[in-house]
Amino acid sequence: MHLISRQEFPADPARVHAMVTDEDFLAHAAAELGSVDARVAATSARTAVEASVPSPSEIRAFIGPTLRIVQETTWAEPQQDGRRSGTVTITVPGAPVTLVGSALLAPTASGSEITYDGDLTVKVPLLGSRIEAQAAPTILEAFEAQGRVGRAWLRREG
Repeated sequence: MHLISRQEFPADPARVHAMVTDEDFLAHAAAELGSVDARVAATSARTAVEASVPSPSEIRAFIGPTLRIVQETTWAEPQQDGRRSGTVTITVPGAPVTLVGSALLAPTASGSEITYDGDLTVKVPLLGSRIEAQAAPTILEAFEAQGRVGRAWLRREG
């Protein structure tokens, strides 16, 4: 299932990139999503977040009460205007669920935006597409939550 998510930020791409590759921000964002045990590693080129979050009710029967998620994002060097391209991968260890796609951080008239564009795949015979449809809103909400948390972080950091 193809997913696209865009988050706008009131800051230039360099500042947004610094935020989304900051371990404190990533841990804070995971906590805001309900994780109490996030493990985070970040450099300016790569981030990895592993976190347990409450399972969405729609898929709880398939995966249990908590969902362990690993999100890895890589970032290329910036272009002249600050734009950066990257990749994003989300996996659920022990479950046949993956999202593989691209990330684009680009300047806008009011700051910048990050666009995630990827394909969600659930490899379960006969039920895969149904589980994808149920999981997609949760993944999109996680991206949206990262945007909300990021905008608040930027306001706080001034």
